[in-house]
Amino acid sequence: MTMPVFYGRLAAEGSTLKVQPALAIWDKGGSPGQTRWTAFVDDMHSVLADRVGAHSHPFALRLEVGLPDIVPLTTMNDLDNYAFPLVPTLTARTGRPFASVWASKRHAGFSSVAVGPAVPADDPGGTYAIQVRTTASASTSLYKEQIRDQISAAGPLPGDAVALQLAFVVGPRRSWPNLWKATIDSLGSILGHDEGASQWNARDGRITDLGLHCVTDPGADNKVTIAIRASAIGNVDQT
Repeated sequence: MTMPVFYGRLAAEGSTLKVQPALAIWDKGGSPGQTRWTAFVDDMHSVLADRVGAHSHPFALRLEVGLPDIVPLTTMNDLDNYAFPLVPTLTARTGRPFASVWASKRHAGFSSVAVGPAVPADDPGGTYAIQVRTTASASTSLYKEQIRDQISAAGPLPGDAVALQLAFVVGPRRSWPNLWKATIDSLGSILGHDEGASQWNARDGRITDLGLHCVTDPGADNKVTIAIRASAIGNVDQT
């Protein structure tokens, strides 16, 4: 059985982006939101295209999002909404899939991106080190319910900011970025919920450091194994 693999965070210096990272948006084409998102993707592709083509290894991507000081770090600007559908779009443009995707957010006047070979790393451990398995489609509530039920003994991490890594094992027909949002939405036991929020509206804005990893198991079929590693980061400036 193929086991989850964690990849190390890229140490290479990132290239500064000319366009501010944009959150995923599903507005009609030509809307201001779509225009911003398209400009962001174009900028990312222009920075990465030559570098992606220069290597044959499984690839890793690191996106560091810089936000103005007045923007709270742990209540909005969910990192998974920067990464998806950015990564599938870059894969379609470059023809190269990514085995590891890192995203972080901080107060800074610029954002940056780096790309390079994905290098396996030691299990990061964490306050929560849980492994779950799903069999349902990620587009269904059953997928989320299967994860929720397997982490039900967990309690919300203390404080504000959270570091989260998810290592997926998927079958060859799975598009693993399609699993990101549904998986994170299922982690309410770990991330907590705002008062009055639905069970699938976890406080994912708390995640200020996110690592997503994937390996393929030819025999997995529709089963997905997910290794969850989550810890509180400590005090983060909210102003």
